[in-house]
Amino acid sequence: METLRETLVALVDLQRLEDELRDLRVAKAELEAMRRDNAEALAGFDAMLAAQVERIDETKTFYAEKEQEIHETEDNTKRSRARLTHITNQRELTALNKELDAQRRQIQQRNEELLKLMEELDAAEADRQKKQDARQTLQSQMVALEAELAGRVEVREGRAAEQMKRRAEIRAVLDRQLVARFDRIAKARDGVGVADVVDGTCSGCKIQVPPQQFIRLQRMESIEQCPSCVRILVYFTGVDGLSAGGPEVAAQSAE
Repeated sequence: METLRETLVALVDLQRLEDELRDLRVAKAELEAMRRDNAEALAGFDAMLAAQVERIDETKTFYAEKEQEIHETEDNTKRSRARLTHITNQRELTALNKELDAQRRQIQQRNEELLKLMEELDAAEADRQKKQDARQTLQSQMVALEAELAGRVEVREGRAAEQMKRRAEIRAVLDRQLVARFDRIAKARDGVGVADVVDGTCSGCKIQVPPQQFIRLQRMESIEQCPSCVRILVYFTGVDGLSAGGPEVAAQSAE
């Protein structure tokens, strides 16, 4: 680097590139986690629906068995009534009437059971349909969220190759020891080796820097580190002024 100010500009550019590439990695990890979590959630929903369908099918089978029992009892009742023509005494008539009464009570009881089973089936089917609709809504929301995040990842991936090329170029022209220091700090500080100073405060750790240090940072005459988090401190406003209006603009803003 020809000048210290060019070095500071390069450090800020390098950090911004690292931020962009880190954001891409984070977004890709989020997308992968979202897809995995969504798949698990839908699988859980499907398992719940499958269990509910199984219970409904069991109830339907039980309902059909009860219907068959009623039909069999009705057939028995018909045969019992057919025996009326063969009754020869009061004792036989009394016994047959008792038999018919028992069959009628049995049919009534089973009809009541069928009614309850039908109500249970209707409620279960309604609940199953409600859950099925909820699953469809959930899946639609998941697809939309996945598509939105995948779109952001795609945009970032489209820029990644150029960003990595630019990052390599900056690293090649910066002092090796400075790059090593940047990497060491970034590794220990969540990928942020260079922090901005806003209103005299380190943007990395939110700690106020000493006034004299802040003045030096504004003048961009030295490479400074935060006394709290040890990140390399750069006055981004001055650096951006260098990029936008040349050294003269930055020098005026620092005085």
